[in-house]
Amino acid sequence: MIRPLRLYARLALLALLSVATRADAQEKLFKGDSVVNITITTQLQALVRQRDSLALNKHNGMLSYAGEGGKQVSFPVTLRARGHFRRQARNCDFPPLWLNWKSSDAKASIFNGLAKVKVTTNCRPGNSEYEQYILQEYALYKMYNEISKESFRVRLARITYKDSLGKEKPITSWAFFIEDISDVGQHLKLKPDTTQGALFDDVDPEALARVSVWEYFVGNTDWSLSALHNIVILRDTATAKLDPVAYDFDWSGAVNTRYSAPDSRLKIRSVTDRLYRGPCLTAAQLKPTLDAFLAKKDVIDGWLSKVPSLAPDKSKSMLKWNAEFWKIAANPKAAEKEFRYGCQKPGN
Repeated sequence: MIRPLRLYARLALLALLSVATRADAQEKLFKGDSVVNITITTQLQALVRQRDSLALNKHNGMLSYAGEGGKQVSFPVTLRARGHFRRQARNCDFPPLWLNWKSSDAKASIFNGLAKVKVTTNCRPGNSEYEQYILQEYALYKMYNEISKESFRVRLARITYKDSLGKEKPITSWAFFIEDISDVGQHLKLKPDTTQGALFDDVDPEALARVSVWEYFVGNTDWSLSALHNIVILRDTATAKLDPVAYDFDWSGAVNTRYSAPDSRLKIRSVTDRLYRGPCLTAAQLKPTLDAFLAKKDVIDGWLSKVPSLAPDKSKSMLKWNAEFWKIAANPKAAEKEFRYGCQKPGN
């Protein structure tokens, strides 16, 4: 007979092993930086045409890729359109996706340990300009990983979408996988918090300064802590500390997509006009955050030479974009002036 205390100890150990195994399994997809080449076969017409509906249906499909030694790996998946702007037919030809599968089906794959994953797809497959947007946004996620461990991990992919009915031509395009927020929390030992209405005083000041300066760095004004718009919150259950995490950077000045535009209430003409929308901080309060960014300057800029197929002109323009920030960050007077304009006292 197992005594209660021993039983609890065993259950706790099993729980810890389960968490560790799941975290190790995730590394197969998100630890590497090499491009994942996969094929997804589904009824393309049904997937693309249905995306404007409020009742977003799941579509059966098959995911396959060449594994170790060239061995074919395949397992069934379900696809569902996701997102807001990029999902709508009037804005994009192809929607962002959720991919789901049974855990048992993916055990022998690089997706082992995950139950679902987001896919940021090309808004207009076949359009070279829009292909670059994907690569640029992917680069920003990798830069963000260098600045903050509280960030979404991503993996670049070259995906071929095939029509299971044979009525549509295959579509091959750049994309990247983004881990689910529950998995971000899993490897950081934090819990997602979906409560809206948070003010700046409610979250960890160091994390808030970091995410606010990050949004300024990339030139993204399309975020709100209070509304959880392009922001998620992770809670440390031991300390109750709240950490904001940013995502969705296609409306940033760094990418400068054809379809992006700032909110008219912000009094800026273009997304390439940087505007700080974080808390009002003095030069002394800003210094630790800006110093942390400056310490990563070479690593951050270096990502632009690591992204496959990123066009030289795009890499050059993004380096120039970064350089403008580095100049401000290195000048305390210029930084305080820049970060005072547009700052928000209670929150955004």
